[in-house]
Amino acid sequence: MCLALFRPLLPGLALVLAAGAAPAAPAPQIARITQVTLHPGTAEVLRSARVPAGARELLLSCLPEGLDPASLRLEADAGIRLGPVALSTLPRSQAPECRDGELEARIRTLEDRLAALQAEGLGHELVLGHLRAGAAGGERPPPAPAGAAAGVAMLPAAQLAATLATVQRLGQEAAVQQHRLARERERLELELAPLRAERERLRGSAGQVRRLAVQLQVGARDGELRLRYLHAGPTWGPAYRAELDTATSRVRLERLAQVRQSTGEDWRGVVLRLSTGSPQSAVQGPPPPPWQWVVEAPLGKRALGVELRALPAPMAAPALAQAEAAEAAPDEPPFEVAVQHGEFGSEFAVPGTVDVASHGQSVGFTLETQQLEARWLVQAVPAVEASAWLLAELDRPAGVWPEGPLQLLREGRGVGQARWPGATTDVAAARDRLTLPFGRDDNLRVQRLPTERRDASAGFVGQRAERRIARAYQVENRHRQPVRLRLLEPLPTATDERIEVASRLNPEPTHPRWQDEAGIAAWELTLPPGQTRRFDAEHRIAWPKDLPVRER
Repeated sequence: MCLALFRPLLPGLALVLAAGAAPAAPAPQIARITQVTLHPGTAEVLRSARVPAGARELLLSCLPEGLDPASLRLEADAGIRLGPVALSTLPRSQAPECRDGELEARIRTLEDRLAALQAEGLGHELVLGHLRAGAAGGERPPPAPAGAAAGVAMLPAAQLAATLATVQRLGQEAAVQQHRLARERERLELELAPLRAERERLRGSAGQVRRLAVQLQVGARDGELRLRYLHAGPTWGPAYRAELDTATSRVRLERLAQVRQSTGEDWRGVVLRLSTGSPQSAVQGPPPPPWQWVVEAPLGKRALGVELRALPAPMAAPALAQAEAAEAAPDEPPFEVAVQHGEFGSEFAVPGTVDVASHGQSVGFTLETQQLEARWLVQAVPAVEASAWLLAELDRPAGVWPEGPLQLLREGRGVGQARWPGATTDVAAARDRLTLPFGRDDNLRVQRLPTERRDASAGFVGQRAERRIARAYQVENRHRQPVRLRLLEPLPTATDERIEVASRLNPEPTHPRWQDEAGIAAWELTLPPGQTRRFDAEHRIAWPKDLPVRER
């Protein structure tokens, strides 16, 4: 009866309780990684999350511990107003939504496949055991002469042969399948080992995650929230492959990349961009220093001096974790990478979406391929070494090409490794022309003839010492085609005006100052096939006898 009296009041009481109750906290969700722009040593990550209509708070969990909080940026669709943002760090053990993430799912999938293989192997073992038992039973004499329970031995000869052949075939198939399953189990165990090790590392005391709480106001429709941040550590390393074709005088130049990341989470189905620039590099150079001439305080007799203050040290870029460059060149993927060369850097957009697993896995890409006109020649420095080396000179390609390993091939065969020069401040190396080495040329024979040295005295009463050095070289072209030959000869130079130097070369050098460098002369000519040329160089050095002089 009492319940009947209060029944009309129950709906209003429910409304009052609902209005006074605190709103339930939203469940944490994981924002999906949609795009990664990878710089050398740093990744700019873009994540996205769906926001339901009418939401007032959003919890984004399982963010990596290594994200840079100062680089955090939030973007939202129209109709979503963003409020205060709070970033916290908590142990992975206190975030159950992170414990069963992609890493755990991969481990469980591989463990399920391993269990299925073990079950299949057990089935084959049962078949083999049955066949062995049947063969053993057939060798015993039958218990009844009527042959009611006779074994294999009581069968007719033709039927016995067919039965034995079937047993043999079944046994062979089961044994082969067991071998296949053992190899497959071994492969899965190798794949599981690093994943389990990473899981144990994350479960340790150092395994922490970030959680982002965002206060917001969402309208009547669902929207999307995008989160950008920088993460130090992931990197990509440039590598190059150059192949010289002497028949066409062209160099096929490939720009390669190796991508590696160990953030603790896999990048799956992401849009990947590779950039040669860095968002955390120094942004300002040093100012010009003052140059002052000062007079020191008079303490006794002190000479007028000049004080040059030291240049201030340039702003250092933040330390970035660098991954080792892969020694082997990556395989070429079956797609092309879009290249955009800017004034201050190059960016490569990999088409489609890609997967880059964590735990140190490397993924290789061929970024672009160019066919460049080249001028090849053979260069020798016989004063140092009696050998000839093949070089290719070509125009520097457009864009930014950072330093990296360079694999060199000649006529389709590898000749060795070198370093792509990248940016340089050396005047000779920074020219518009680029010189790439392509190994020794054994078809160009270089000989050093005996060197003649003579020491003598000159001047009034022998007050000056003199040395004459005569060198001679002989070069033979054993190619079937003419070869462009360059011979470099070091010339003596003096650092003191009391030392006199002079050189006489025969024939006259094509470049008395090769690459505008004092002390190097160059002969450059075309040597026909089967011909031999001789080159002579005589150098004279004179100095006062009482002046200590040495070569270096």
